[in-house]
Amino acid sequence: MKTQIFKVDPRSFRPEELDPAARILAHDGIVGFPTETVYGLGANAHNPEAVHNLRLVKDRPRDKPLSIHIADIEEVGTLVDEIPPLARTLMDLYWPGPLTIIFPGNAGEGIGIRFPSHDMARELIRRSGVPIVAPSANLSGDPPAIDAAGVLAAFDGKIDAVVDGGRVAIRQASAVARIAGDDFEMLREGIITEDMIRRALKGKTVLFVCTGNTCRSPMAEAIMRKLLAERLAIPAADLAQKGYRIHSAGVSAFSGSLASRHAVEVMRERGIDIGGHRARPITRALAARADLIIALSPNHRSHLVQWDRNIAPKVEQISEAGISDPIGGTREMYEDCANEIEEELRAHWLDRVCAL
Repeated sequence: MKTQIFKVDPRSFRPEELDPAARILAHDGIVGFPTETVYGLGANAHNPEAVHNLRLVKDRPRDKPLSIHIADIEEVGTLVDEIPPLARTLMDLYWPGPLTIIFPGNAGEGIGIRFPSHDMARELIRRSGVPIVAPSANLSGDPPAIDAAGVLAAFDGKIDAVVDGGRVAIRQASAVARIAGDDFEMLREGIITEDMIRRALKGKTVLFVCTGNTCRSPMAEAIMRKLLAERLAIPAADLAQKGYRIHSAGVSAFSGSLASRHAVEVMRERGIDIGGHRARPITRALAARADLIIALSPNHRSHLVQWDRNIAPKVEQISEAGISDPIGGTREMYEDCANEIEEELRAHWLDRVCAL
C-alpha cells in the first residue's frame, strides 16, 4: 500500500482540499490527521472492519477502547443514550477542545467522545459524513506523532493517507475524564488537569425550568447568556470559562426534543442560535448543581418544590404571574413571550446572576 500525502495549510485551507482524505475515511480507509493536541489515526466508527484494521495497524489491544471524534456537538445525542448534567457542564466548559469525555453506556464500558477545536480536523470529519474513531497516531507504547513526518515514520505504507497540516500546537494527548454519577474520574491529564476542572465546577450555575424545555426555558437560557455576555463584555462562548453556566430543563420534557420552530426563528432575529438545543427533563443531580433555579411560572415552581423539598430555598419564579406558554401559538405570541422574558431578566435577574 502506498500512503498518500495531502499537504494542507491549516491557517488558510479551502474545505474542498480535504475531500480526497474525507472520501478515504468514508470508504473505510485509515487516515492520519492533525488535531490541536497530536496527530490521530482516523477510521469510520460505523465500520467494524475499518476499526479492526486500525487496531491491527496500531497494535492496539482489543480491550482498549477507542474514542470517537465528532465535527459538531449535536452529534453527541446520536451516539449516547444520555448526557448527564455533569457531562453537559464539561462540554460547556471545554468543548471544542482537548478533553475526551467518557459518557455512560456501552454495557458499562462507556463511550469516549472528543470534539476537537482544530478547524481542519472538524472539517475533515464533517466532510467524511461519519463519526471517526481516532486514537493517537503512534504504535502502542510509543509517543504520539506531532507532525506528519512522525505519522509516516510509524505507518508509511500501512495506512491509506495522511493529511499534513504541519506541527500541532499542544503536542500532548487530550485529557480524558470519565463521568461517574455526579462526579468524574480523571483517567489522563493533559493541558486540562483534574484540579483545573474541579476549580471550574465551583462556578455559578443558573437553571431555567418550564414544562417541555422547547420554548420558554430555552429562550430564557439563550437571552440570559446574551445579556450576561454583554454585561461582562465577553463572547457568550466564554461564559463558562468565567464560571457562569446557564442551563434549562423541563418538568415534563422529552429528552432530545428540538426547540419549537417559532422559538428558533424569534431567537435568530435577536442574533441568537438555539437550533442545536435539545430538550432535557429536570433531574435531581441537575437541580442539586444549580445555585439558582428560575421557574417560568408559579406552577413550575410549585412542582419543583413538591418534587424535591431540598431545593426549595433556591427555586424562584421569574415574575409574580409567570410567563404565558406560547406552545402551539402564533409567531407573534412567541415574540411577545421572548420580549416579556427579556424584560424580566433585565429588570430583576441580570444583576442577581452577576452577583452570585
